[in-house]
Amino acid sequence: MKTLFNFILGISIFIYGIELFSNSFFNINDKLQIILKKYTKSILSGIILGTISTSIIQSSSIIMIITINLINNNTISFYESLGIMMGANLGTCITSWITSLLCIDSLNISFYLPIIFLIGLILFLKHKKRTSNLIIGYSFFLLGLEMIQNNLNSLIEYRLFKDIIYSLNNPILGLLIGFITTSIVQSSSATIAILQIISTKKKLTYYMTIPIILGENIGSCIVTLFSSINCKKNAKKLAFSHLLYNIIGSLIFIIIFYIVKYLNINYLYYEVNSYSIALIHTLFNLLSIFIFYPFINKLYSN
Repeated sequence: MKTLFNFILGISIFIYGIELFSNSFFNINDKLQIILKKYTKSILSGIILGTISTSIIQSSSIIMIITINLINNNTISFYESLGIMMGANLGTCITSWITSLLCIDSLNISFYLPIIFLIGLILFLKHKKRTSNLIIGYSFFLLGLEMIQNNLNSLIEYRLFKDIIYSLNNPILGLLIGFITTSIVQSSSATIAILQIISTKKKLTYYMTIPIILGENIGSCIVTLFSSINCKKNAKKLAFSHLLYNIIGSLIFIIIFYIVKYLNINYLYYEVNSYSIALIHTLFNLLSIFIFYPFINKLYSN
């Protein structure tokens, strides 16, 4: 029970670290909103800006919530928001690449943590709040990641956890696990990080991990849907479009997944690591943009 509590606490600290880190970059009520308003006159510019801004602040949820508020206030149009939505999905992949680097066995996170936190604390005492929050947020991100890693070593030996890993051989269950986990923790980055850490402890294949990543993308839409409940029609349309975009994209890739399985291509059963999980996550969102971009541009540009 203590191990499970520490594991959940690690996830909470990980998510809090990302939020503190992302909130330190911009004053959400001015700078970022001005940038999003100014540079989203086309789908392509929206995609680029959505990707860059989400990569910097490491939170697609924050970008989506800001975009919903901008539509709700009639600052940008529904059409202009679609590019941001697509770019935010791609930009959030940067966290999985950072996590893959931190999953290296030779990298001792414990050694760097106190130093990073101390630097943040010194800056806080010098009244440099934004910079200190940035560094302290990153230290919490590292602390949460380390707690998840340490406690997973014990959790994966439990029968229930082994049964969950075994169930990943069923793609539909894998998709549901990805969706439910992300819906509960409300962070796609946390779900991907957990999957990456498990891959360093247990043998996972592309066959087991791809459906989880697809489910995670759908689950990430829950925050957007909740944030649009009391908003105007166009803001709700964006939240629903975000969900539909990820569902249709996942369905397309599930169909391709089953075609590959039917053709008995062995590549599906190759072992994955933290890097390949980050790559799958990135390719899914990148290819989704290429698939949907021509249709969105034609359907909504007029």
